[in-house]
Amino acid sequence: MPLDQSLTADIHETIITLPNGSIHAQGILRDGPEPPEVLIERVCAPLRAAAGQQRRPIRLSIGHADGRVEQHQIAADGAIHPGRMPAVADSAPDPIWAQGIPDDTRLLDSVRAAQRAGQWRAAQLAAHRATQHLAAQHGRDHPYAAMGVELQAHFALMAQDHAAGAALYTEAAVAIHQLGGPQAQIRHDLANAVAAWIHSDRDTRPGGPGFAVAHALIRITPNDRAALAALLRRLTQDRA
Repeated sequence: MPLDQSLTADIHETIITLPNGSIHAQGILRDGPEPPEVLIERVCAPLRAAAGQQRRPIRLSIGHADGRVEQHQIAADGAIHPGRMPAVADSAPDPIWAQGIPDDTRLLDSVRAAQRAGQWRAAQLAAHRATQHLAAQHGRDHPYAAMGVELQAHFALMAQDHAAGAALYTEAAVAIHQLGGPQAQIRHDLANAVAAWIHSDRDTRPGGPGFAVAHALIRITPNDRAALAALLRRLTQDRA
């Protein structure tokens, strides 16, 4: 029976190959005398085993230094096959995304007060508190919680905290993607995340926001080659 080439599994692993030949996967930066292909296989070996143990395929996306993203599928027998990203649904997003955060509980009053006073750090903290309330009331996997994170990201940038802005916009983009939100909103958040990281002190730690943004680009907007290539180039240069 031929393998379904559509990547339909909900397990999605991403790997980054950097211009200097090292790779980044699962929060770990791997380098050494071996070529990237060998390093990638070391990451894939346990994924092959996991696919067999769970009897389900695993999506695998590999982002390269030139911005190209390869799509693969690890089958339950451990074999790696070429694949493609599932098509984006043509249906319109839930209207809730256009309605915004509800104001019936006046959660945003303190946010607006801080905004009017130009107290951006206070506005960010107030947005954080509002997000916590929304997550407690509706669940963390809810559009309102994702919108709250977006609001925090906005005020982080207004407060010139670009590192926090990059991390928060990435978190928001991933959440909106997982919830099936508007594609334009996701792309906007990822673009803000990239720009914020570029204008920050460019934290290049393996667990830092720079690599988080790169993995999000690979996972969510694999055709955005220019943004990914530029980000990986800066990650490599700044680590040198």
